[in-house]
Amino acid sequence: MMITPLKNGAFKVETPDWQLQIFRQLSQELKTVLSERNSYLTTRLFPVAYQSDKTANAEYEQLTHEELLQSHLASLKLIEEISNNAEVSESTLIEIMQGINILRLVLGTRLKIDDENFESSSEISESHPDHNLWLVFHLLGQTLSTIVDSIND
Repeated sequence: MMITPLKNGAFKVETPDWQLQIFRQLSQELKTVLSERNSYLTTRLFPVAYQSDKTANAEYEQLTHEELLQSHLASLKLIEEISNNAEVSESTLIEIMQGINILRLVLGTRLKIDDENFESSSEISESHPDHNLWLVFHLLGQTLSTIVDSIND
């Protein structure tokens, strides 16, 4: 993904077709996972607020789950609709970033990546069954970095 700031305050986002296909496929798969409310893959998207108080956490979840879900779905929908040569506002670029982050969080959960084992697991062999998922995970991270750098420039 290449992002170029424009004089009008918008951004030109150029994304190769192969990247768009990956992002769209992941987004569609995640929308299915999100419909299964209790999937372990979404634990980072709907974090527990109160570890030791199940009642308080249930109330928190009741208050926030639907809003979070709709926000996640809107970001994923935007990823599915982006073209390979789009002009977007900063707020739309931020929403794309949120969608990419959602995909990365879920993929990181699927790959059992956390802060403690990220560095040691970044060099996975090509023969590993999850090798392609690792490559996509790193692509998502690189894409996030590109977006953040573009917004901050």
